[in-house]
Amino acid sequence: MPNMNMIQSLNSALDIVLDGDDDVIVFGQDVGYFGGVFRTTDGLQAKHGSHRVFDTPPSEGGILATAFGMGPQRAKTRGRDSVR
Repeated sequence: MPNMNMIQSLNSALDIVLDGDDDVIVFGQDVGYFGGVFRTTDGLQAKHGSHRVFDTPPSEGGILATAFGMGPQRAKTRGRDSVR
């Protein structure tokens, strides 16, 4: 097992999950192009595409609105949505 800090471990875990399931998406404030404030999602948008790793408006309401708006379509898949 490689020696990683917490940020690298989180990035690796997200990468593994995105690789393993095409229904998984990651979205939030600055998680897309810039990889987040702490670079936790660094490189994920380049690897998995902007349709799976993307930014939301800089507000909690915007994040929830994005999640709720996706709900009806995602419910047709496996219904395993999680907003954190």
